[in-house]
Amino acid sequence: MKKIIAILILGLFSIGEFHGQDLKKMQFQVDFGTTLTIPYENSIETLPGFERNPQTDYGSGFGYFFEILMSYNLNSNYAISTGLNYNYLSLKITDKAGFKENKGDLTTSYLTFPVWITYRLSEKIPLKVSAGPYLSVLIGANEQGTTSLDTDGMQFDSPDPLLLIDPEYKYDTDIKKDYTSIDYGFSIQLDYEIPLSQKLTGVVLSRFNYGLKNVLTNDLANKSLANEWKNYNIMFGLGLKF
Repeated sequence: MKKIIAILILGLFSIGEFHGQDLKKMQFQVDFGTTLTIPYENSIETLPGFERNPQTDYGSGFGYFFEILMSYNLNSNYAISTGLNYNYLSLKITDKAGFKENKGDLTTSYLTFPVWITYRLSEKIPLKVSAGPYLSVLIGANEQGTTSLDTDGMQFDSPDPLLLIDPEYKYDTDIKKDYTSIDYGFSIQLDYEIPLSQKLTGVVLSRFNYGLKNVLTNDLANKSLANEWKNYNIMFGLGLKF
């Protein structure tokens, strides 16, 4: 990873001429917006064909992000960008086993450090594309929701113990230990710039983060059948560049 970043940076310094007199060398940017997490697997099950076999279903969920970036303009077309991003990811999860069903949300939060090459696609249209690797550090992981018991199919001896069973209850579990502390991957971004003043520019952005690392340390015992997971998410946001 370090070699890849070094090659990208050295390659950029060999591109064309540097700044014109009216080009600001260093720029800063503040962004915020929403994330849409794409499940690595939609459904995982064991013993298919058996009634009430263990099965876990995943669905996309919305989160949010906030970031501070800085860019070094090599010339009017190319720049190097990096910064710090806080990313809160969310997935819908339904876990079934026998008469028991857990249904809720699985959330993770990361601090992410990207390194991007940015290229302006046109002199007339303020549209830019950025691409490069990122490194993320896990902040927290949690699963919360409701556990339900399907008591209709259960048979009990008398006296009826159903009076002692709560068929539905809440759970809130810290599962940070089930995730690796480091994640990494590759991201690509499109952003459209809107001049607001001589020194301030508005930014509308979309970004896709493609995780390359299995982030699970085990198979999330009692919560999920997954034994491998990679982070995929799309980000939509607004920002200010100055």
